[in-house]
Amino acid sequence: MKIKISVVLLFSSIMYGQNAIKAPSQSVKEVYFGKEIVDEYRNIENLKDSTVLNWLKAETNLTKATLSSISGRNDFFNRLLKIDDKLDFVYFGYKEIENVGVFYLKESVKEKTTKLFFRKNLESEEVLLFEPSSFKQNENKEHVISYFNPSTDGSKVAIALTEGGKEVSEIVIYDVINKKVLPDVITNNWAAELGGIFWLKDNLSFIYIHIPNIDNKHPEFIKNTQSVIYKIGDNSLEHKDVFSRSNNPECDIKSEDFPIISYINKSNNLIFGITAGATPYSDTYYSKANDVKEGKLIWKKLYSKENNIKEFVIDKDNFIYITEINGQSIICKTLLSNANFNKPDIVFESIKDEIINSIVKVKEGFYFTTLKNGISAKLYFYNNKVNEITLPFLSGKIMISNIDENSNELIVYCSGWTKKKKRFKYVFGENIFKEADLNKDISLVNTDEIVVEEIEIKTHDGLDLPLTIIYKKGLKKNSKNRVYMTGYGSYGSSYKPFFSPYSLLWVEDGGILVYTHVRGGGEKGDIWHKGGFKETKPNTWKDFISSAEYLIEKKYTLPKFIGITGGSAGGILIGRAITERPDLFKAAIIDVGILNPLRFEHTPNGQNNVKEFGSVKIENEFNALYEMDSYHHIQMGVDYPATLVTTGINDSRVIAWIPAKFAAKLKAYNFGKNPIFLSVDFNGGHSGNDSIDNFHGSLADEFAFFYWQLGDKNYKLKN
Repeated sequence: MKIKISVVLLFSSIMYGQNAIKAPSQSVKEVYFGKEIVDEYRNIENLKDSTVLNWLKAETNLTKATLSSISGRNDFFNRLLKIDDKLDFVYFGYKEIENVGVFYLKESVKEKTTKLFFRKNLESEEVLLFEPSSFKQNENKEHVISYFNPSTDGSKVAIALTEGGKEVSEIVIYDVINKKVLPDVITNNWAAELGGIFWLKDNLSFIYIHIPNIDNKHPEFIKNTQSVIYKIGDNSLEHKDVFSRSNNPECDIKSEDFPIISYINKSNNLIFGITAGATPYSDTYYSKANDVKEGKLIWKKLYSKENNIKEFVIDKDNFIYITEINGQSIICKTLLSNANFNKPDIVFESIKDEIINSIVKVKEGFYFTTLKNGISAKLYFYNNKVNEITLPFLSGKIMISNIDENSNELIVYCSGWTKKKKRFKYVFGENIFKEADLNKDISLVNTDEIVVEEIEIKTHDGLDLPLTIIYKKGLKKNSKNRVYMTGYGSYGSSYKPFFSPYSLLWVEDGGILVYTHVRGGGEKGDIWHKGGFKETKPNTWKDFISSAEYLIEKKYTLPKFIGITGGSAGGILIGRAITERPDLFKAAIIDVGILNPLRFEHTPNGQNNVKEFGSVKIENEFNALYEMDSYHHIQMGVDYPATLVTTGINDSRVIAWIPAKFAAKLKAYNFGKNPIFLSVDFNGGHSGNDSIDNFHGSLADEFAFFYWQLGDKNYKLKN
């Protein structure tokens, strides 16, 4: 229960040099379960208010002017460009169809564009299919390819195009045979792989996620979404609903769920649908695939999210799936025709400390992957017995997929902290990996000089906490090293190793990169996730604090040399770290962060996230939300770290007023001389779908901010 008590108009400002900008404020008092909450900047939630918009613009102008005047910023930007100069082109998003060819995206670093191409095989000549600049040329708006999927016979490609960082796309269809874009334009599509584009076997129709309301400021945005069928040539404003809350009352679909068609099994002629959202697990339904085109699907529930099923494959009537039972990650089997998830057959119990991560069916059996501490990956093959497959190189992250379930070909992506992601084909029977990647083997940084420590330390409550520390050979543990420290810790997502030549410039300059694997993530399975979930969420930032204290204790660094960063749900982690232990960090960058969870439920994406963080309508969950709310833990007169807060005006996941309110209050309450900045991208959204120029510019700004604040002599404020 909440009661509005009063509204007071006031203005607050921070009174030193570069941050003397007043933030408009209307204070609202509310009572939740007997606890009074004062929200000083509730008015900032109105992004249409001219006073609020003018303040956002003024803050952004100040931030840009300040960061651009840091002496080393442009030099760092040019170093980023030099890395790209070595690349020329970047290839990604491969989608291969057996006996047809490979579709892929190719990014021209010099032209700063991404286009869609095709080859019959990786050795043949490439064919340009589509470039986004050809779409709506008269509107003078920049579009990017957010997702694409070829039809099952490769004769057509559906392409999702997104404008201005928004997460809603329009779909166009390219006819590969006739080499032209068809006149069809389908609107109101979710601009991500989550949103589908799932071709049917007639190669004339596909299923996609339709969003009824695409106004990302409207409370009904991304609510009551539908899986619908579109047939080429039909009226794009009319669609056939096959899986949704309104169409399928027999399914327990909430307004905030994403009802997604996830899989069609050819041999059993079944189609599967899941209710996806901000949770690792989903309710899953199935129906007869033959009934799809007529839209007469009768869905039957296969399993609930409470069954903890991560992924599954089907072999005839065998339903084979990954789950966790009593903290143990295992592969189980039951009959699809008579499923019994209470007493399944156990196919494989994972090796100690290894979490089974993914599973892929092939003709002779199935492959699966495991992760230890989220950072050490292995690949296995099962056909009546389990065999480990030696990877091409030691990998912290692998992704696997098949080309066809009736083929034995396996596609494997391998990567690590100092190893670029590489695409391979595993040749069944020969036990060899063949490179199947168009990207050149170019040395972007000298990884021979880099040390990677993957260790475990003790948490505040005595558990073993994984920690990754990356630095240059010869580093002295003299407490004088600059540290770039990050983490996430939500939704059961593991912070897996990835190769970033841009971040490794920090190491090249003598700094330390630190990746934390805090609770709330999935590094150690469901137990690790539930250890930083709703009421246990404080463990997320306490694990982060423990990691920083370890670095100080072992003389890697001191608080005045530690810069920390995180984004989206990682904003909870960073926001609460600096509000609980402001003395422990010198600088912080929070990108599009969830910094006001008490109000998150009132945003378009908030209801979905109740599954992860809780609801203000339930007392114990309200208490948990208050505890993780960084905005409400800012205290008057505290010397907070220098902080850069970013947001995008088109952000629909973490709406822009959430970071803006936090920045306004932090500026007003901060006692010390550390500057607080807010940067709003007035053309951008939550993440991705961004131009290369914007990517490089933002990266240069953020690294320059850290170098400046952590005392690098080459990065000083000019004015």
